[in-house]
Parts: sequence; structure tokens; C-alpha cells
Amino acid sequence: MKYSLAGYWQLSPLTDLSVPQDDICFPAPLSQILPTTLSEEDIAAQEWHLMHDIEVDNDLLSYAGVDLVLEGIDHYAEVRLNGAAIFDCDGQSSVYKKDIRPLLQPGRNRFEILFLEPDDDLLVETSQHPLCFLGKEPVRHYDPRMGIWREPYLQCIRHVRLTHLTTEQVWHYGGGCELLVHIYFEMLKPGLVSAAIKFDGMTYQVPIYMRSHQASALFQVEAPRYFDPEHPDNKDLYGLTVQLDGQEESCQIGLSEGICVTHFPL
Repeated sequence: MKYSLAGYWQLSPLTDLSVPQDDICFPAPLSQILPTTLSEEDIAAQEWHLMHDIEVDNDLLSYAGVDLVLEGIDHYAEVRLNGAAIFDCDGQSSVYKKDIRPLLQPGRNRFEILFLEPDDDLLVETSQHPLCFLGKEPVRHYDPRMGIWREPYLQCIRHVRLTHLTTEQVWHYGGGCELLVHIYFEMLKPGLVSAAIKFDGMTYQVPIYMRSHQASALFQVEAPRYFDPEHPDNKDLYGLTVQLDGQEESCQIGLSEGICVTHFPL
């Protein structure tokens, strides 16, 4: 289940306190509700505070995992829940995700996003931190204006968290190929769960065994559209979608003899 955090968020200035507070829904630029006398450059040069409250009931607390998902933030921001730091949006990723279930409490809970100037020490530490970009798409930039360009939400998970996708291609000498899709997951709470893996118009329902951490599906492609990595054409790509325990992840797959294994960390 997805729990939307689109709005309303209270926007307050941290630099020029004469700017009035107002409420905003996302996705949107901050300038949508700010005085027209402020240019986009003026807005980006200042620091801002966003605040959003939700009421947490027993139904939400019954989920074994609750992931906060933020996407579409191109400016440095610190994210907090009930005063505790969750993560920083520092330009290292397009999507930021973290399990906040341990921080949720019955009643009112407060999310905060602070658009701040990053510390120089943090910039140095981030640039030196070892990162693995295996299979990771390049960081996307959504809009130069300060704002949030995708709807923020909570991903509520009852049993298993989808963590990773891997595809393997096996080509036949007589033509055609096989695509083997592996899904990796983290077990949070035992239960009866199956995954729906969709590719090229076919859908397989794959049972999830709680003692394992992966499941697989094999697709036969008789006359594949060949994808040339040297001259890529989006028309040659296939869509792959995985649905698991209320979560859904989609990606594009190119079938090519030169592409053996592709990783999709989530």
C-alpha cells in the first residue's frame, strides 16, 4: 500500500523571515506559493523549512515495514521525522528510501524537509565515500527550480521488502533467447505472498518461500527485438514490472547478445 504525503506541507522561510508562510502540495516548485517578487535565483539562495503532519493509527502501525520514499529533489535537503534525522538528499541518488517504521508513534507524527546550504565537511565526506554503482541508473535531474518533482509517499509492507532485481539473457544459436528474472527480497514477517513478474505481455505468479531470499521466472522470447547498445533506440526496449506485497518496480530491458547480466538495485 502507498500512503501519499503529497500535501499539505507548510512552507516557512529560514533566511528572510518577512516572507509569509503558506501551504503547498507536491509535486510543485516552491515558487508556486511564494511572492512573485522572489525570483528562482532568490529562492535557491535562501534556506526553507517544510512541515507535514500525519495521524498514525493502529492500521498503519500493523505493517512490518514502512518506507519513506522521496524522489525529484535536486537541491540539498535534510529530512527528519519527529525531530530525528532520517537521511540527506545530497545528489547521490534520484530516489531516497528508508524504513521509518521504528520512528512512527501512535497519534500525530511530523515530517520535516529543510532546504539548506550543505556543510563543506559533508561535501568532502560524501565525495570520498565508496559507492557501488553496479547496474545503477545515472542520477536524474528533474528541474532547476527548488521544489519536489515527484509525489512523496510511504510504502507500507506487510511481509517482504523487494530489494533487488537481476536479469540474465541466454541466446540460442537457432534464434530467440531466454530472459531469467531474479527478484531478491527481505523477509519482515511470515505470511502467504506471491510475486507477479510481467514481461513482453506475459505474467508469471511466483510463490515466495519465506526461508529463501530470492525467486525467479524464466521468459522465452522467440523473435526478440534486438537492442544495439552502440546505437540505442528506446523502441527496442522491453518493459519489466515486478509486483510484490504492495510494492511495484518497473524498468526497461534491452535484449542483446552483448548484455549478459543486468542489475537493478532498488
